[in-house]
Amino acid sequence: MTKSVSKKERVAFYFAASLRDMSYALAGGYLTLFYVDIMGFAGTASLLIIPIITRAWDGVNDPLLGAYFDRRPFSKEKARPVFKVTALPVSILLVCLFWAPRFSANPQLDYLFKCVFAVVTYCLFEAMHTINGTAFMSLYNSISADPDERTEIISVSRLFSMAGTGIVFGGIPILLGRFENDNVAAKKWIYLGCACLVSLFFLLYNFLMIRYVRERVVIPPPEKQRLLPMLKRFAQNKLLLLMIASNCIGNLINTGTIYLYFYTYNMGNPALQTVAYALTLPAFVAGSLLVPRLTRRFEKRTIMVACCLMMVAVNALYLTAGYRPALWLVAAALFLNNLPFSVKATLYWDMVADSVDYAEWRTGYRNDGMVYSIEGCAGKIIGAVGAMFTGVVISAIDFVPNALTQSVATMKGLFYIPVAVTIVTTLLSAVPYFFYDLDRHKYEKILEDLGLRRQSRTAPDSARADG
Repeated sequence: MTKSVSKKERVAFYFAASLRDMSYALAGGYLTLFYVDIMGFAGTASLLIIPIITRAWDGVNDPLLGAYFDRRPFSKEKARPVFKVTALPVSILLVCLFWAPRFSANPQLDYLFKCVFAVVTYCLFEAMHTINGTAFMSLYNSISADPDERTEIISVSRLFSMAGTGIVFGGIPILLGRFENDNVAAKKWIYLGCACLVSLFFLLYNFLMIRYVRERVVIPPPEKQRLLPMLKRFAQNKLLLLMIASNCIGNLINTGTIYLYFYTYNMGNPALQTVAYALTLPAFVAGSLLVPRLTRRFEKRTIMVACCLMMVAVNALYLTAGYRPALWLVAAALFLNNLPFSVKATLYWDMVADSVDYAEWRTGYRNDGMVYSIEGCAGKIIGAVGAMFTGVVISAIDFVPNALTQSVATMKGLFYIPVAVTIVTTLLSAVPYFFYDLDRHKYEKILEDLGLRRQSRTAPDSARADG
């Protein structure tokens, strides 16, 4: 419960976080583009229907898997056995996601089979990926019982996660930039090759978690849990609900998938996306490392609101740059935007970990699997809306997939629409934090109560009192 985390274990956890998030970056950042450029789903109902079907599956699948994670028997270890079971299936399914087989010489029949193949592979991938991701995220709580040590570990691990995400987001545009935009065959092999490489990294991440990382806060439930009461207890976690609401609003429209097209056509080369993000890496590093210092001086909700307002101001100024801005203006806007974004993204997961303690204090049950699975489910459902937004926008602005050039009106849409939407959603995402009432003093009292309760191995009725 109180043993500190060694340097070797921290390093293993950090690199595991980096390798793990490559799979999220690839599937979350490029699957829609793969569907558009390679599978031929652009401008069709399939680009809207597929996200609806798959996210509906997530809406049922994720809470059930989270409940299974918490309900299954465990004593000394809760998360690590999951890595052993899910590592290989997820790696294989990740490759299948970016494989574009030809099923029939008949174009209509081939198209239908491709749609079915996309739905089936995605649903299987998400099921296994969800339970694996839930196990990893639960380590944010169980790797250390010391909240200060936990904040430090989360901050650095999020930095490594961003690095893994950056490698994928930066590497693929460089590869795509070596070929003409209409070279579909080259794009097909780039996506498949990257999927194979990331799947190997996913196996390595699981090995590091199994071999080096330990769980220190493992609290078996006082009794066998049932699904409906677990969902009711989840609904009592008002802190988490507020954070999920904020995160869903902020990510309601996924503008990230459009930006590769912006760099390809407005800026003239997709590889410039990598250059721009490389120039802003210090912002990501500084933001992640600032979190422990900021939380010692300010309340967490104050930091979150301030980050939202700073991002709104930066994007509002960026709108004045024009639809074909100079590279230095793009890099400057990214730098000033990514600094508060990095703080906000890192602090969010620290606050989610706090909400697990809050829920245990209030209900007597530590259902971290349910917390992280439903949080992830909400993100995936919102991601479906973002994917549909991409399809709607590229259709509305008359975007032509794999074309060598686009019209001026299309390029204006690629710039102005994502930035304007980001301003609105980021501003609205600050609102839920005005109702977030967990301050430093109250959290210290919660930890003190939990320590006494764990020592006695009881869950008194006072645990249900709403602080």
